[in-house]
Amino acid sequence: MKSDILHEEVASKVKKIDRADIVVGIPSYYNERTINKVVTAIGKGLTTYYPDLKAVIVNSDGGSKDRTREIFLKTPVADGIDKITTCYKGIPGKGSALRTVFEISERLGAKMCLTMDADTRSITPAWVRALAEPIYLHSYGYVAPYYLRDKHDATITNSLVYPLTQALYGLRIRQPIGGDFGLSGGLITALNHQRLWNYDTDVSRFGIDIWMTTTAITEGFRICQASLGAKVHDARDPGKDISPMFKQVTGTLFSLMRRYKMKWELVKASTEVRVIGKFHFVELEEIKVATPELIEKFRQGSFQYRELWKEILSDRNFRQVNHLARLKNDGFNFPADLWARIVYDFAVAYCFDGDEDKILMSLIPLYYGRTAAFALEASVVSEELADAVVGGVASIFERMKPYLLRRWAKAEREQAGSE
Repeated sequence: MKSDILHEEVASKVKKIDRADIVVGIPSYYNERTINKVVTAIGKGLTTYYPDLKAVIVNSDGGSKDRTREIFLKTPVADGIDKITTCYKGIPGKGSALRTVFEISERLGAKMCLTMDADTRSITPAWVRALAEPIYLHSYGYVAPYYLRDKHDATITNSLVYPLTQALYGLRIRQPIGGDFGLSGGLITALNHQRLWNYDTDVSRFGIDIWMTTTAITEGFRICQASLGAKVHDARDPGKDISPMFKQVTGTLFSLMRRYKMKWELVKASTEVRVIGKFHFVELEEIKVATPELIEKFRQGSFQYRELWKEILSDRNFRQVNHLARLKNDGFNFPADLWARIVYDFAVAYCFDGDEDKILMSLIPLYYGRTAAFALEASVVSEELADAVVGGVASIFERMKPYLLRRWAKAEREQAGSE
């Protein structure tokens, strides 16, 4: 039931606050080292840029046993800014955390809601203005972040989520799962009343960001990007086990393809999405990538999932993958056009062929292979040029879209013939 989303004491506090113009949500889980900086920056941003707006900062926590919630409460903010901290209800994950934020925001009748990652070390007070102003002054419904990241950070975004989102829906949103977003009150209401919250879906976990972005696109909300500078956070080594996040994000992305097929199949080309604010390149903390380990994981996957890959991939793609698995490290490559066709093969298999979890698990070694190849390609270029390479990969996904349409149509015919 909707009334059960909030704990009773939180619902009472929300009722006492009564109303708000802006709500800033911080989902957290063991973030005692960074949450003080995040709250301080948000508080200064609210008082500097929106002193006349009623503001509430919400910490929605996943049951941290460290001092995350305690530090949140002790971090000083200006008088007039209310703070709420709560352990959210529901499936453990970022999506459930944000659902609590959305519920509080809607109950307070907020005109806008911002979400900020709790582990960001580069956040500044100006981020509040950058994410809120397009909504407050220019009637945008959704503000995605636009920031510079190390070329080896956000590999799921760079290799899969950004290029596929551009190809499918025709908007070049550089960070569709960036973590720091601005949402209008209307979008909050639209998200908050989706029936999927009643089910065990990956939207309740790491699938939340791509679900918000895709919903904003497909439901017709005005979208822009806010220039935030550098994104420095507790980054994940692409060589470490990322299978839960990968599966949740990719599974949500593929599931949305099934839901919005009537919309993305009509998109023929992509367009730029306005970036508001000045952008400049800055020095970033370098992320090390264990390329040999990634290549080895790809090779291991070629043995472990050989039979499944043979079922999912086209004959041509399967032959090419087998060839790549035999390459030596010093000559390793993984062409972007092959990667695009592989992603499309797996999207179709996910949507039509049943064992979704196994399909996603078998895609991970291929992702490792493409990530290793990108690391090799980017090792001798700057962040600026590496970002251009990512843009080129997105263009390849877009150019290869007719391949997806053919594969999807064939799967639909086969499904219809078996019924």
